[in-house]
Amino acid sequence: MDCIFCKIIAKKMPGYFVMEENDYVAFLDIFGSAPGHSLVVPRRHGYSILDYTERELGRIMVGVQEVARKLKKALKTDSITIGINHEERRGVPHLHIHLIPRFEDDGGGIIQSVVKRRVKEDLPAGRQDFAKIAEKIRSA
Repeated sequence: MDCIFCKIIAKKMPGYFVMEENDYVAFLDIFGSAPGHSLVVPRRHGYSILDYTERELGRIMVGVQEVARKLKKALKTDSITIGINHEERRGVPHLHIHLIPRFEDDGGGIIQSVVKRRVKEDLPAGRQDFAKIAEKIRSA
């Protein structure tokens, strides 16, 4: 397999592990946004959350919770931004959850700042039909 995360998990490439469990591992993101920026990665390869069972996703979230505890304790973070790039074509094609330690003076924004176009700001009045969008999603 040509997946960089699978190679790190198999220890065929170096990784700075912060946790290793049966179902998942956590290691530092070497291109991270902040010191301690960690990734929780399932051991079994899959591209998105749709490739995993409910049990597997639950175990991954247990890992996210434990890494968050460790980050708060070790780095005295003000908060932690947690995000998944679901089916992100520009990233590593293996499900992974980012935990980014945050500090009051880090200059970062909230997770909604990832996308530059804002629904309420950029769409003319009347084009923000939240009821229709919600119904479309419910009906899918």
